[in-house]
Amino acid sequence: MKVKSLILLAGFIGSSLFSMAQGNGTKKDYVAQKSHVGITAGALGYSGRYAVKTPLGTHTSYAVSAFYDHSMILPSRLYVRGELLFGELKGNNLEEEDVSGPTGKFNTNVLEATVKAQFDLLNDAVTRWSPYIIAGAGAYGLFNYSSSNGFKDRSDKVAFILPVGGGVKYQVSNRGRLFLEGNVRFLTKNLDNHNPEGANNPNKYYSLGLGFSYSLQKSNQLW
Repeated sequence: MKVKSLILLAGFIGSSLFSMAQGNGTKKDYVAQKSHVGITAGALGYSGRYAVKTPLGTHTSYAVSAFYDHSMILPSRLYVRGELLFGELKGNNLEEEDVSGPTGKFNTNVLEATVKAQFDLLNDAVTRWSPYIIAGAGAYGLFNYSSSNGFKDRSDKVAFILPVGGGVKYQVSNRGRLFLEGNVRFLTKNLDNHNPEGANNPNKYYSLGLGFSYSLQKSNQLW
């Protein structure tokens, strides 16, 4: 009787340990890093009439940003990102001799707020790196504005934008990632304050930045 009891007890303990081992193995294979915070720093450029055939430095300046992203579905490579960007926009073709269009210059600071959808083409938890695409909507505001064309209306300093872009990120640690990202913004209002009656103003601005993001969850943690 005692022998049977010992055999049953040993079997129960063995099966329990086996189940726990299987469970732990499953957890190790599961990665649930749902959200990240990050920063970027890089260049912000203007594309328009005052940038045609001019040196890069006349229409390129700095930009910094901070963001938070979150995956709404798990597991998923689709994230929603909220981002704030601060930088400088400028353009100047007054010193260029071979200019067929209008001449002038402007300089302004810009504050931008956007919400974007980001889709990773690979699972970087497995491959350690992944290209990704990003698109969304937002708005910008211009301040400390100056222009060779004079005063710019306050209502013309705020506008909606449609940013699109992409990048490549690389996992440098369990929770840290480096990435290189570029974006272009399409907008409906002019930046350079040149807006003659009936003329199309093809203004855009773009960014290229190096960034770092940090996961708010450890691997295998779900919340």
